[in-house]
Parts: sequence; structure tokens; C-alpha cells
Amino acid sequence: MGEKSEITLEHKDRGLGLAIFGSVSVLIGVFCALLVPLMFLSMALSASAGGGVDSRSAWSASALYGCMAVAFIWLGVGSIRARRWACELLLSLSWIWLLTGICTLLICILVVPGVMRELGATEALPPEMTLLVVLVTIGIVGLLYVALPGLFVLFYRSPHVAATCRARHPQPQWIDRCPRKLLTLMVVWLLAAVSVLMMPAYNFIFPLFGIALTGTAGAVLWALVLGACVTLAVGTCRRAPWAWWSGVALTLTAAVSSILTVLRYDLTEFMALMDLPEDQVSMIAMVGMPDGWLMALINAIVWGSFLAYLISLRRFFVKAPVIADD
Repeated sequence: MGEKSEITLEHKDRGLGLAIFGSVSVLIGVFCALLVPLMFLSMALSASAGGGVDSRSAWSASALYGCMAVAFIWLGVGSIRARRWACELLLSLSWIWLLTGICTLLICILVVPGVMRELGATEALPPEMTLLVVLVTIGIVGLLYVALPGLFVLFYRSPHVAATCRARHPQPQWIDRCPRKLLTLMVVWLLAAVSVLMMPAYNFIFPLFGIALTGTAGAVLWALVLGACVTLAVGTCRRAPWAWWSGVALTLTAAVSSILTVLRYDLTEFMALMDLPEDQVSMIAMVGMPDGWLMALINAIVWGSFLAYLISLRRFFVKAPVIADD
């Protein structure tokens, strides 16, 4: 995720690749869009069958899928049209997708075999079937969360892609104001804002310096977090120094708040406050419940890594030159 490469006059035209990867992005967006009515259909079928359904999770997932659909379709069309902003945003999004996908794959490798062993013992599944489910699950996660974003990264990071876009649209664009590393940070803040949409599924639980707030109080605080993340995304794109200082302050506050809270509550108490469905509680019980000190260590590593990332970007937060949009 280095700085934007110097564009040479001679380059290989990547118009076909831009169209192909842009079309894949559009297809991903269409798939996400189709999941929205599918969620409501499952709610309706479950209600007509007399079964229970977690409407909070359904509404939260629908909002998240809707945002993903808009983003992937919008960026995919931009890639097909060889727009620099679309390619740069897709590259930043793909890096985040890849890095989180690697973490997800590692977690699956560590967790899924144990869960399937527990489930196999409970349901008397044959060992061959258990092994097949484990391999298929890990394979799908590896394909969707590592291989696919990896291909996007390899393609969009090519200087020939940037040169092709610049040759077709040589006029200055807003993307020229923001270095690639800051663009990635902007995407991180936007993704953090979108992730707030999932909080209704967890009863708006909010860790506040050793106190776990839920319901209306939690919803208000999460709304403030959403607004703060969007504001930081805008400030980061403008390379405003206040955006860096505010991001560091928010990260430190979130780190201290979450660590103090996980040290006070164990995972069982957290699940009770989140009012999770029984199937999710059973799944977490199969995985195992880490103690407070382990959760605090995980939080410290995650927030500490992000803080180090912010510190590494300090030099980019300066007043950027004004460039006219196309």
C-alpha cells in the first residue's frame, strides 16, 4: 500500500482488465443487493411457519448488505469507465478486505474443526462428513476472503492500471489531493461507520469505561460514533491535521474504554446483555469463552496496532494543494 507510482508515458492498456474486474465488482454488489429481499423473505417464511426469528439481526444485516451493494456497484461502474477514483478506492478496499480475510481464515482454521467435532459428537455425524464440512468451510472462506481480494489487489496496484486511467481521463480529480495511504485510512473510517449498522443486532451494547450500556443509551452513543467516523473520513481525505489528532484521541478512548469493560464483564454477562438468540449462544459456547484478561490482551493488540498505523501516517496530514475536480 505504497504511495502512488509515477506514471510513465509508455504503458500497457488495461482497459479490458478494468472492465472485467469492474464487472466482478458489480456482480458482487448485485449479489449483496439480492440478499436484502432474501432476509425479509426468510423473516416472512419463519413467521408463517410459527418459528422465531431475530428481526434485529435481519434488519441490521439488510442495512449492511444494502451499503455493500451500493459501494461495489458504484465502484465497479467507475472501474469499467476507467475512473482513477474508483480504482484507487477499490485498491484500498481490497487491501482491507484481504487483511481482514487472512485473519478470518486463520480464525476459521483454529475454530471450525473444534466446533465441528463438538457438533459431530452431538449429532452423531460420521467423521468423514465432519472433515468434509471443515474443508469446504475453510475453502470457501479462503476463496472469498483471501483469493478474490488478493486478485483485486494484484490488478489495481499495477502502475499500468493507473496509467490507463490517467491516459483516458487526464484532467485533475479530487483523488489527486489524497495520498493512497490516507485514502485507505479514509476507507477504514467509512467501514467503521458502516459497521455501526450491525449494532441493533447486539442490543446496541456499548462499552463505556467499565460499564456496558444497552438500548437507547447505547444507540445514542453509537450514533455519535457513526457521525465521528464519517467526519474523520472527510477530514482524512482533506489531510486536515485535526482529523489525525481526533483519530488518535478516539482510538485511545475506545481502547481504554473497551479494555476496562471486558475486565469487568465476562463473556457470559456480555451475551446476556446483548440478548443473543439461543443458536448464537450455543455456537459461542462450542467455541469456548476466553477470560477477561485474554479479551483485554486481544483488545490491546488490536487497538495498539491501529494506533501505530495512525502514528505512521502523521506526516501526511498537512494542508493539501487545491485541485479542481473534473
